[in-house]
Amino acid sequence: MTAAATIGDNTKAERERRVMLAHYHRKDRDCAAKAAAVAAEKKANRLNAKAAGIPSSQLDHLLKSFNADDQQAPVDKLKRDMENLSYLGLIPDPSIKGDLFTRVDRVDNEGMIKAKGFFAGLNDLDRVSGYDGGSVDDKLWLESYDAGKAEYDTEIPDIMARITAAQSKEEPAADAGDDDPFTLQQDD
Repeated sequence: MTAAATIGDNTKAERERRVMLAHYHRKDRDCAAKAAAVAAEKKANRLNAKAAGIPSSQLDHLLKSFNADDQQAPVDKLKRDMENLSYLGLIPDPSIKGDLFTRVDRVDNEGMIKAKGFFAGLNDLDRVSGYDGGSVDDKLWLESYDAGKAEYDTEIPDIMARITAAQSKEEPAADAGDDDPFTLQQDD
């Protein structure tokens, strides 16, 4: 007859499994804590953006378009959205009345290069254009990058100072005089 197992009388395999479970649980717990911290940071960022008049949906769309593997996908979605809006009569129908954008509103290749460079500079992305080094397009992109970076660097200190000032404003301290309207002192 074998003796009954007692507490602490585990086999090596059981101990290893318990330790492995603890190891992966620790990693999982740490990941969950980091995710919660990132989620809280994102929520605070979204609240600050909302206070600045930027809706979360716009940030979502910008991030989704920025991270898209296929940059044509957001453009195709916009075309479908425009088709829906024209179907509902909310915008002119491009197939009947011409283009939603007038010719002067169209961006040519140079404008696209400038916009991409400016966006990259404004968002502090790598200063690499992706065009042939030294080419006209490369120089145009780099100039636009520098302009975007300069705009951010120039404007953000003032914007952040205004935000900090608005957040730190406190109600004025009450006078320490005897004129406290909340006391029950009565004149005789």
